[in-house]
Amino acid sequence: MKWSIPERIVERARSYVNEKRVFDISANPNKKIWTAKVMGNEIYHVELDGAPKEEDFCECPYWVDHGYCKHTVAVELAMRDQGIGRVMNQHELSKLSMDQPDSGDEITEAFSRLYLKQNDMTQLLTEPAQKLSIFYKLELQPITKQKFRQAKEVFVLSLKIGFDRFYIVKDLDAFFQAYFQKGTYEINQKLVIDFNQLMIEPQHEAILAELKKVHVSNQTMMSFLKDNKSIFGNKKYLVLPVVIAEEMISTLKEVGKLTLEVDGATYHEIAFVQNQLPLSFDLFQDQDSFILYIQNHDIHYLEGYDWLLLKNMIFQPTPEQMKNFQSMNYYIERYGNQEIPISATNAPKFTNYVLPLLKKVGTVHLDEQLQQQFIEKELATELFISLKDDVLQLVLDFIYGEVRISTDPSRNENNQLNFIRDTQQELQISGQIEALGYQKITGNYVKNGANPEVLYTLFTKEIPLLESLATIHVDPTLENLFLEEIEPVTTIDIQNEGSLLDVQFDVAGITPDEVDEVLISLIEKKAFHRFDNGTILSLETMAFQEVADILRELRVDATHASHEGKVSIPSYQGLALHEKLEKETHGKRVLTRKFHTLLEDLNHPDAMEVTVPKQLNATLRSYQLFGFKWLKMLAKYGFGGILADDMGLGKTLQTITFILSEIEEEKAEKPFLILAPASLIYNWAHEFEKFSPQLRTQVVTGNAAERKKMITAGESAQILITSYPSFRQDAAIYETIQFDTLILDESQMVKNYHTKTAQAITTLRSYRKFALSGTPIENKIEELWAIFQLIMPGFFPNLRTFKSMTHEQIAKMVQPFILRRIKKDVLKDLPDKIETNLYSSLTKEQKTIYLGYLKRIQESVQGMNHDDFKRNRIEILAGLTRLRQICCDPRLFVENYEGESGKLEQLKELLQTAKENGKRVLLFSQFTSMLSLIQEELTELGYEMFYLHGGTKPKERIEMVNQFNAGEKDVFLISLKAGGTGLNLTGADTVILYDLWWNPAVEEQAAGRAHRIGQKNVVQVMKLIATGTIEEKIMKMQQEKKDLFDQVIESSGDGSSFSSFTEEDIREILSLNG
Repeated sequence: MKWSIPERIVERARSYVNEKRVFDISANPNKKIWTAKVMGNEIYHVELDGAPKEEDFCECPYWVDHGYCKHTVAVELAMRDQGIGRVMNQHELSKLSMDQPDSGDEITEAFSRLYLKQNDMTQLLTEPAQKLSIFYKLELQPITKQKFRQAKEVFVLSLKIGFDRFYIVKDLDAFFQAYFQKGTYEINQKLVIDFNQLMIEPQHEAILAELKKVHVSNQTMMSFLKDNKSIFGNKKYLVLPVVIAEEMISTLKEVGKLTLEVDGATYHEIAFVQNQLPLSFDLFQDQDSFILYIQNHDIHYLEGYDWLLLKNMIFQPTPEQMKNFQSMNYYIERYGNQEIPISATNAPKFTNYVLPLLKKVGTVHLDEQLQQQFIEKELATELFISLKDDVLQLVLDFIYGEVRISTDPSRNENNQLNFIRDTQQELQISGQIEALGYQKITGNYVKNGANPEVLYTLFTKEIPLLESLATIHVDPTLENLFLEEIEPVTTIDIQNEGSLLDVQFDVAGITPDEVDEVLISLIEKKAFHRFDNGTILSLETMAFQEVADILRELRVDATHASHEGKVSIPSYQGLALHEKLEKETHGKRVLTRKFHTLLEDLNHPDAMEVTVPKQLNATLRSYQLFGFKWLKMLAKYGFGGILADDMGLGKTLQTITFILSEIEEEKAEKPFLILAPASLIYNWAHEFEKFSPQLRTQVVTGNAAERKKMITAGESAQILITSYPSFRQDAAIYETIQFDTLILDESQMVKNYHTKTAQAITTLRSYRKFALSGTPIENKIEELWAIFQLIMPGFFPNLRTFKSMTHEQIAKMVQPFILRRIKKDVLKDLPDKIETNLYSSLTKEQKTIYLGYLKRIQESVQGMNHDDFKRNRIEILAGLTRLRQICCDPRLFVENYEGESGKLEQLKELLQTAKENGKRVLLFSQFTSMLSLIQEELTELGYEMFYLHGGTKPKERIEMVNQFNAGEKDVFLISLKAGGTGLNLTGADTVILYDLWWNPAVEEQAAGRAHRIGQKNVVQVMKLIATGTIEEKIMKMQQEKKDLFDQVIESSGDGSSFSSFTEEDIREILSLNG
């Protein structure tokens, strides 16, 4: 043990040994270290050096500061008691193993004692715990001692502690260290306080914790000042920071242990006085002059705190009071408690300038003679504003009781009397007027008022500002030029034809033509409108700003603003307009009965009173009846819409029902036009023949001459059906015909608004336009915008604005105009669809080719920057397609490939099992060449099959579908693009997707060929995936990108196509290893 360790530390360590707080003494011979645990306020790990150097270690804070502590000493004493010397050798180690007491007993004893101390306040010492009392003294001290001028004063705290007798804490650093580390603090040589054996009242614990922070802050300040004369360097004091001074003083007052010493007096109570200054002045008359006496009450100005201290009162003035005090403080300190003569020459200046300031910083006492001589009244200000010959004029009056001093001399009253002027306030008001651009000419303030901007600024900016300084009087002629309280009235009605809304704006006292001008000013975002008679109407009121919002919502521009206050807009904007009006709280709203009916129909189409056509050869399900009513409701108001039902729910039947209803009710004088994929045009004709054979339909097909003849002679036909490609070629002919309704089947076919087909559709003349699509969004949200541009032009804002809209905003807009139902919600009797992912391995030969191609693409892409990637995107995509083809069968492009395909072998096994179990299969692939290979393989195995691809004629498609549904053949091979939509193949109960399509929505449509109305069996959908290839990665990414459709249309999901994959996506795909 080092000889330099204080005796008190050794005594405390001995008590730890006696109390059995040392346990688990052990040795590490390799490192020559003794280790042990010591129970203090917590368990500390102690290490003693087993070499002569005695380099010990403990985890406690005291050891960190001093290099020794009671814990290290206690371990050494405990070892001595066991006869173990600290210099480690074999002899000492043998003693340890022989004599080591049971550590479990030691731990139990130590923890028991700690528990008693923490929970029952039972001390480890035998004598009862003593309670330490603490007192706090607050006083003023200069920040630093200076010889030639008085230093700034600050509040400092000092502490007294003790039991019966109390002692000043001379070293706060040592005090805080001892207190927080439960150590000892030496008051003097005879008295040492051990905080480990003392009790302190809880309120003092919180205070000391805060004061410790103050102490640390003081030490930091001292390091910056580098001034050993600074109060921050005095170990006895804590300088109270400004930010916590008031709270700390208030807390110490509540504890009741605070005294204040100031100017030799001790106070046990301290008071805070708000918004006052402790100053008083006496003014006496001395013939023609004055005598001023400043009463200096030994006030202490605490500059850093912005406080004043007088005896036991701390004054906290307002910022303005403090500013005035600071301007006079020098004179108060210099002339305090003295008589100051004010000569007769300076008496008027004193009265006008000094006396008002003295009244603001303290109390002024006038002798009786002066009280009778002076009028002492508060300043009141009046301002008179008028306009004459395009010149604004302000007359300013200062009023003191009966005295009026005006910039217009003719308005002066009693200004010969003696009175005390508040010159400072007068100058402030005059300066504010001049700051507004007014000039003082011939006494009054003037400004050019010819510009309407000046008048508008006067009423909206200047008068509200000046009202805080004066009472304002505006000349009636000028006041009548400003219109502010007028509120517009907005009326919404439906025109008789129902396709347009009339939004009428009226303003009381303003003609309809003038209302048009006001609306243009609102569109141009003007702050006001000036009429020909010079009157100014504020457009910044909430009511007119709400009208401006409505105009923006309706996308009305200045060139087509209104006629006599009326704006005509498409009826489909009614819902959004009504929702906006509901949120507005200013102005008046008038909604006509017809508009209320429109809102009711849009929100509750099921309430529409309609009759199902008598000649319809079908019984509508409840959801199909709802869809029929929805179409009828939209048609009533000239709206368009998207029927977006899930595949197989009967979009065709609902549309035919609507068409038949319109014709039966003689509402349709013009023909209907149906545009569909080429593969579906005969399907439409078949469905019309099935459900409404009495309707006259014409399928427009053949060469150009034949099609033209069908179109021009088609006036006798009620419904024309043609494909998108044929329509594009014949667009010029269709433009000449007025149609009742246009139906866009599988409208995702025209999702690109800039294609020739889409542009041709925009030129069609049709009263109503509807779109049918189970997937109106396949890749990106802009596709929805494109479809609505075709069926309801102008429904959405321009594309740039549309892209900035949130999905929630878009979903809210389209809600009445998109009808989406999914099978699981409406067809409770539809058999289940079971989806399964089946994995196969590449064969050895297949894998060798795959890895070679993958490596080649990876190396190519890895060296590309962003611009290189964009330039080579087509080649990269082609490389990915090659990888997918290898997964299917390398023979798709690798010549002389003699190996097998793992996926094709798996397919054969699946088909064999299906055949044995009487299952009938739809087999889809993106690659027609793969379907040809499969056809060859299956033919050799004795399968009979149908094969539908892009080259199959429409009539043959229908025949093949009907034959398969009638039970012919076991397998139907279909190209995913050629047969993914519109076909009804409920004769199948098994769907196999041989290869993954980039867009899972297309895969869903393919499965929907079998899982639809009319299906009696559970449908098994199987995706074949080559494990360890890009197919796995693509499937994962599809899943991650399926949220767009959910957010805008419904919750059934959608994916992104390969073309929409980002560079990041493609790089991620290529990160796969074979």
